[in-house]
Amino acid sequence: MDPKKLAEEILDRSRKQRIDGSEVYLLTSRATTLEVKEQKVDAFVSAASCGAGLRVFHENRVGFSHATVSDGSEIDVLVERAVTAARYTEPDPANGLPDPTSIASHGLDIYDAALQSVTEEQKIARAMALEQTARDTDDRVKVIRKAGYRDSEYTLYLLNSHGTDVSYRGTHCSASVMLMASDGADQQMGWDSDSSCFFAGLEVEAVGRKAARDAVSLLGARTIPTVKIPVLLPPIAAVSFLEVFVSAFSSDAVQKGKSLLAGRVGKRVGSPKINLIDDGRLPGRSGTAPFDDEGVPTQRKFLIRDGRLEGYLYNTYTAAREGVASTGNATRGGYGALPSVGPTNLFIQKGEGAQAALLKEMNRGLVIMEIMGMHTANPFSGDFSVGVSGLWVENGAVSHPVRGAAIAGNFLDFFNQVAVVGEDLRFYGTVGSPSLLVADLSVSGE
Repeated sequence: MDPKKLAEEILDRSRKQRIDGSEVYLLTSRATTLEVKEQKVDAFVSAASCGAGLRVFHENRVGFSHATVSDGSEIDVLVERAVTAARYTEPDPANGLPDPTSIASHGLDIYDAALQSVTEEQKIARAMALEQTARDTDDRVKVIRKAGYRDSEYTLYLLNSHGTDVSYRGTHCSASVMLMASDGADQQMGWDSDSSCFFAGLEVEAVGRKAARDAVSLLGARTIPTVKIPVLLPPIAAVSFLEVFVSAFSSDAVQKGKSLLAGRVGKRVGSPKINLIDDGRLPGRSGTAPFDDEGVPTQRKFLIRDGRLEGYLYNTYTAAREGVASTGNATRGGYGALPSVGPTNLFIQKGEGAQAALLKEMNRGLVIMEIMGMHTANPFSGDFSVGVSGLWVENGAVSHPVRGAAIAGNFLDFFNQVAVVGEDLRFYGTVGSPSLLVADLSVSGE
């Protein structure tokens, strides 16, 4: 059965039950994942799926069920399970569906029609070019642990009993490499990735070169004494921080008392240099869509402007709890998940100055190339203590690589110390940042 007709049939059958409302989230996808090793295909997986999630609402209760769907034979069971589940959940007056509204979908650039005509051989060649470029960059690159490529094409249909009937198509391509460099006395790892909504937009050669150069640059690393110095975070390191603390901007976390940003709207939470934006309409990015996972239009909004917190991210439920409007930040982990609150494309707005200029301004300090143990940071309190390695800088130029160092502190204190924001904004997935120069950070050494 046609996916749109499947979604309509699920909605029609659910509306015949004695319920107050219902919503169908139907997702079709086709994906390819492959890895190469020593210029040979090491793994290749191609898969297609079609699945639906059904929410029903009755007397302020919510019931949910999900299933893979194909010919419509699964619909009755899907509906029955959701309606049954609604009898046993706790009532909450904030439960409900958004009303339909106009949605603009032009200019988003998230669908690559040409991806359908890209052959398996072309995809494999892209992964092989990634691996080969990494090897050719420097003869000290000895092992390519992983060189991979992935793409997906998907269509989302979202219908509800309030009149919402919307859909969109998207594509996503990505490539990543992990490698090891060795000079005989030392070994260092390197990693990089790139993603694009378009096959032609993947810069696999640049990914291979960067991963190789990063690994080679750390060979011969030595320890340093404990010191208080400026620290430069390239985009990949800055994104590591943002990824851990992004949950602090969720209205759900705020309402549950699990956010360090609770009660801070209008207050300074970072350096005046920091402007943090969530933009669900950023052209060509993987977090871009015309509407969120409840059918609410996405939007561009400042979360932090000139260092001051402007607000949080909301979905329909959390917005109803506070009597405000949803910001279009309902997210799901697929058709088998209920909506939660999450970012679309979250990034620190770029500033001025290339990374070389930031090095000169830093004069003496540490460029953090790798962060170890970021998963141990506490997103509720903002406290972190992580290991780092990187490059020591003297007189505005790299002197030698550094290992065995550590930094500790609090997320808010850290971002309040940002002195300069670079111009080299780069995304890793749906989170992006330019280089950040942080003043006077305590670095623990030997």
